[in-house]
Amino acid sequence: MKQLLREPHSLAVLLISIMLIAASALAGAIAPRTPEVEPEPDSAPALPRGMSAQYVISPYDSLIKVYSDSAGLDWRLVSAIVYHESGFDNDVRSRRGAAGLMQMMPSTAEVMGADDLSDPIQSVKAGVKYLGHLRRSVNRHVQSPSERLKFMLASYNAGTGRILDCINYARYRGVDSLSWDAVVELIPEMSSDEILELDTIRFGKFKGVETIAYVQKVLDKYEEYKRRAAK
Repeated sequence: MKQLLREPHSLAVLLISIMLIAASALAGAIAPRTPEVEPEPDSAPALPRGMSAQYVISPYDSLIKVYSDSAGLDWRLVSAIVYHESGFDNDVRSRRGAAGLMQMMPSTAEVMGADDLSDPIQSVKAGVKYLGHLRRSVNRHVQSPSERLKFMLASYNAGTGRILDCINYARYRGVDSLSWDAVVELIPEMSSDEILELDTIRFGKFKGVETIAYVQKVLDKYEEYKRRAAK
């Protein structure tokens, strides 16, 4: 060290080295650190039960197709029903307690084999099975396929008993009971007290405004889906 003090040139070199080391350490301390990037997962997370990543109408296209085909129903029609029942939101629950994609009452769903309507697969399977049941009930009264469809939709919304009351009332009034449009013309009369006096009316008065609108809305959506998707 004494030797370095006696040699100004060596001392200068030492001081410069010390300053460079200090500057380097200071720069490392204040330099921004590059955040660690987590590696991309090997595969995308699994979709919720019954959903598909690729679809034309809804994420439940493939699920609806499977059960609609098994029941001989157009999957686009069932999709139109699901749209108006739940908006394809499986978590929707009505004030009356209807639940799931097809908004079935738990008691009806249980008869159709479903005990958990929060499961989309059970909901669609039970809903389609119920539609098949309604279609068979309507078939005994209506011959035209296009009219059967309307009466089936009305039954899904209001219940088979209510719609059979409408058919029976049309017969009583001498109106074409095989035509939904003809029956619709008479439905306002079914909200009067006089309807209770008829032996053919089993379920009492019926306003039917919601049901009439429901049938038309589902049919309109069905036509839209037929233009959008292949059968």
